[in-house]
Amino acid sequence: MDDLTMDLVRVCRRNRDGAYGTQNNRQRGLAAMAEELLELGYRLPTAASLKPKHVEALVEKWLNEDKTDASIRNRLTWLRWWAEKIGKPNVVSRDNAAYGVAERGEVTRNRAQVLDQSRLQAIESPHIQASLLLQVAFGLRREEAIKFRPQVAMRADHISLQGSWTKGGRSRTIPVTTLEQRQTLHHIAALVQGQGSLIPPDLTYVEQLKRYEYQTHKAGLRNTHGFRHAYAQRRYQALTGLACPLAGGKTWKEMTTSERDADRAARRQISAELGHGRLKITDTYLGRAFQ
Repeated sequence: MDDLTMDLVRVCRRNRDGAYGTQNNRQRGLAAMAEELLELGYRLPTAASLKPKHVEALVEKWLNEDKTDASIRNRLTWLRWWAEKIGKPNVVSRDNAAYGVAERGEVTRNRAQVLDQSRLQAIESPHIQASLLLQVAFGLRREEAIKFRPQVAMRADHISLQGSWTKGGRSRTIPVTTLEQRQTLHHIAALVQGQGSLIPPDLTYVEQLKRYEYQTHKAGLRNTHGFRHAYAQRRYQALTGLACPLAGGKTWKEMTTSERDADRAARRQISAELGHGRLKITDTYLGRAFQ
């Protein structure tokens, strides 16, 4: 057990708020966060070391894993409890919307985000700029965009993502259908050259991830997972000719039979491109359609 986990256990034992089940779930949840922070390269010596950057890193990780709004809200509740018990309540925003998370009872929040070019230019590292462009053009997760190897991935009409880059080790392909995508790939191939990835040769993945977090936050680019949502919504529009329900498009009741068929087919296609095994997850990106 690492130092942070042990200290969090001590904090939990000193503060037995709530029923036994609540206490148990909270302690397990906080221990899981300590492990996640370690995976992200943050070795906190004590619970009192928690800072806003750690909270933002955790939320970004959960968003990248497509956790539901309800699941992230629960985790934020535990984080706020943690911050309160160490006397640093302002470390965690009281507003879930600040993290792009819907409030309880609210319809799923549209997390789609457009890349601000001035903020992109504020990013110092050309490799991180390239990763952001990949997230926008292909809806890649952050880890996939950082580990991307153009010489391995690029094909004539699609990109091929290797299992070692992706969540759950599931390889997948994404079609190249737009000029923006082709220009992005040509730019990255010229930047990397040879067989390299978008991780500079002198850095590890964790080191590049921390640089990514620092530079994107400094440039005002938060919750970059929103680029993945925007990709899904653009693909839905291209595949169906309609805006998705979450972007103001028709609800299931308003759709014709042919539009419902197109909706189902588009969701299957988008789910495959995003690397999801469950079609239901598309509700987070596109809004609920099935009844």
